[in-house]
Amino acid sequence: MTDLPGDERLEQLKQDCFADTRDYLPHILAVTHKTPDEIKMVDYGCSWGYNVYKLRKAGINAEGFELSVPRAEFGRKKLAVKIATRAEEIADDNDVFYSSHVIEHLPDINGMIELSKTKLNREGVFMAFCPNGSDEFRKRNPDLFKVTWGSLHPNYLDIKFASHIFRNNPYILFTSDWPYNIERLNQWDGLHKYIDTEKSGYELLIISKPNITL
Repeated sequence: MTDLPGDERLEQLKQDCFADTRDYLPHILAVTHKTPDEIKMVDYGCSWGYNVYKLRKAGINAEGFELSVPRAEFGRKKLAVKIATRAEEIADDNDVFYSSHVIEHLPDINGMIELSKTKLNREGVFMAFCPNGSDEFRKRNPDLFKVTWGSLHPNYLDIKFASHIFRNNPYILFTSDWPYNIERLNQWDGLHKYIDTEKSGYELLIISKPNITL
């Protein structure tokens, strides 16, 4: 989904509501404990906005943020979704600050998290999906571990890092090969810290409430 589709292909994707892409909606509902129409969120690093479109079709008040101006303009024009290209353009008072396989590419992870604090309400949820850089995953699949680090993903985050950076906040940390256990996500009360015992999954899911201090 990094390529910009032609008009014919785009219409097919829209008719299917991008059914071939991941469905993040259950994860968002599980950790917010809200219905779609009650949720306001930003998709940070949204490319050309296909996931923003998908979430809006589900009833969520979603907008995107994308540094690539051509991709943002494509989404605005072709999907009629709101995509900011500057941080100050992102709306405030969001329930969710979400990203999928973005944080591992950033030169300033702390900057992203600090930005999320300014764009989330007090109960707002920071949610980031990224490759799992844990030693458990390296031991489980050393060949895949090697090719998913380096120039492709300069940051290889793990549970130890995530638990440190959100050490003063409630969080829930999971790894999985996809999909995640929605029932267990739903059990998180948003007030405590929880780390799943399984640490060898291909992907890491970081969820926290950065505006709540424990």
